[in-house]
Amino acid sequence: MSATIIGSSKSRMYWVGSLTLLCLIWGIWLLRLDSKIDVADNLPPSSSSSSSSSSSQPTVATGNPDGASNDTTSDRPLILYAYFETNNSRPNLEYFIAHGLHAAADFLFILNGDNQAEAIIPQAPNIRYIHRPNDCYDLGGFAEVLRTDNLYKKYNKFITMNASIRGPFMPVWTDECWSDRYLSKLTDKVKLVGMTFHCTPVNHVQSMIWATDRIGMETLLFPTDEQVKALKDSLPPHPPKEPVPEMKHPGINSCPHEYWDAVAIEVYATPLLKAAGYRVSSMMAAFHSRDNYEDVCAHYPNVLYEHSYFGMTLHPFDTIFAKTNRDANALTIRLLTEWADGRKYSSYDYCH
Repeated sequence: MSATIIGSSKSRMYWVGSLTLLCLIWGIWLLRLDSKIDVADNLPPSSSSSSSSSSSQPTVATGNPDGASNDTTSDRPLILYAYFETNNSRPNLEYFIAHGLHAAADFLFILNGDNQAEAIIPQAPNIRYIHRPNDCYDLGGFAEVLRTDNLYKKYNKFITMNASIRGPFMPVWTDECWSDRYLSKLTDKVKLVGMTFHCTPVNHVQSMIWATDRIGMETLLFPTDEQVKALKDSLPPHPPKEPVPEMKHPGINSCPHEYWDAVAIEVYATPLLKAAGYRVSSMMAAFHSRDNYEDVCAHYPNVLYEHSYFGMTLHPFDTIFAKTNRDANALTIRLLTEWADGRKYSSYDYCH
């Protein structure tokens, strides 16, 4: 009887030991599985998840857990590129990706509406994209993105641009970086730089590309009551039959739903900065041809059209970029595009 008890005890101990070992192995396997899940959960959202989201939280396009450059509190600029899919905008985006990207700035592509443009955006730590609904037009979209998580506070210099322009077009004889050329025009007084300057219904820097700094951007996003009052006092009477409406929302921090309301935001941004005590500038040579160009430019037509630039057509080398939806300079733009492709021009070689 004692032998039977001893045998049963040994058998029971064998099964208890086996069960304990099995539980130990199972626990180790679960622990390793949990650690793998934690790593995956910490990766940034993939492009597929971002494409279905309407949030303006910038999404890393690379799938790289390091995200964007960490150098976001210095003078490293943020370049925001607004894109909406059209037959005109797609070649401009492709050109910019091939020739405009570089490692000396952080790039954020704002993909508006239904498109798959992220498929051609390169994977790099300093290049990001977001998807958002096609609303608020370009300036309202920029404002929405920059306000999200106070993104604008992480940068001191900004370039905003859209896909209605093609560039950069740089002459062979220069080694300059295109973004440096725009940003270098900013000073303690000059807070907005653009391609071209137009004077209807009021003098303003046209908004297909803007360069500004933190002071300029904060003024455009959050004008003070004093600045708004000074702006209103400075505006001339609204011309009759003018399609651009009177100012409704000072600055760019609003969401226009109609085209002319969006144009109004562009138009009144320049007088807002002037009312705040600052100046603006333009890359086109004519703007610098006389001290009082802003006082007399109302006599000149919109320079973006064929033969409207003092009898000439504005050349891309004058402004580094060219507007491609105005039926102007089509041959020049086509040839300069082919030649930039042929010489394999890359801003990575010039922007450091």
